[in-house]
Amino acid sequence: MIFQANRRQRLNGSKIMKSKGFGRAVRWSLLFIVLFSAGAFAKDAVSLYLENDSRRFKPNHATDRHYTHGTKFVYLTQPDWQWLEDFSQWHFSDADSEVDTAVGFFLGQNIYTPDHVSEPAKRSDKDMVFAGWLYTGMFAQRATDHLLDHLELSIGVIGPSSKAEQVQKAIHDLIGSDEPIGWDDQLADELAVDLSFMRKQRLQGGWFAPTESTDFIAEYGFTAGSVHRHLQAGITARYGFNLGNTFGPARMALPSGISTLRKDETTSCGYLFARATGKAVEHNRFLTGLDEEPLVAEFQLGVVYQYKKLEVGYSQTFFTREFKEQSGKDSFGAFTLSWKF
Repeated sequence: MIFQANRRQRLNGSKIMKSKGFGRAVRWSLLFIVLFSAGAFAKDAVSLYLENDSRRFKPNHATDRHYTHGTKFVYLTQPDWQWLEDFSQWHFSDADSEVDTAVGFFLGQNIYTPDHVSEPAKRSDKDMVFAGWLYTGMFAQRATDHLLDHLELSIGVIGPSSKAEQVQKAIHDLIGSDEPIGWDDQLADELAVDLSFMRKQRLQGGWFAPTESTDFIAEYGFTAGSVHRHLQAGITARYGFNLGNTFGPARMALPSGISTLRKDETTSCGYLFARATGKAVEHNRFLTGLDEEPLVAEFQLGVVYQYKKLEVGYSQTFFTREFKEQSGKDSFGAFTLSWKF
């Protein structure tokens, strides 16, 4: 592990002082995003991602445990920066084609809980603990008609400074759910840094060749950091109309970028999709102390519709077990909303 930390640890005075430092860092990150977003660039877009495992997001299979909620705001732009031009050509196998570039800035929060969030007596000692992750960062993308590269750096805090406890209790109070009990034993404050690279490729040959209404998109990459370390690969199938030279549905872990900016504002676009992904997992900070499964599969089904500058999407994602002591499989529903201006 890059950053050593106990699985459970209560706050003491020194950690409270550290939490104030983390809070200042988050505020500076927010200011950084606002200053960049104030610039007048050629194309811009904003996106909101919401993921939750309650019945309001996923009425067919509510769980309310483990990864239970995620929110992410993304600001996307295409600035005229020299390093972005260099990135568009650096070791790119498809660089002979015209290359589009984009940069995104984001702020997000994830919430994790054990099973039986409001009933401590029913919990197992071999389960995830309460934890929150508040993070910010940026990503750069480059794309031709057939390839897209996504390079992302996130930095934030895991622990009370993430404000996950306050957010979850406020949401439960708003929707009339039982109050979660056990946040006093959440993971303590620690620095959280992840670096991710993903490549998407629109498949061209044989059975996978695109048609007017279908296409197939492969993806593969890695994440390395203090929060996650894994390799992953997967494939997405789409069926719809006006698919264009885009790269499939967005999700919190891989936000839309160039695909959003490329879409024709004068026409509409819509499609159904199915995605299957496999991960070889070396580390997941939120599973520390548990017997992690080295291989995890992820399946997603959803629909996306774009009308002029607005795009909306809904999906459900299902996971195989992430640790050996886990009882049952987890899943969540997700809404996405993007606006181009």
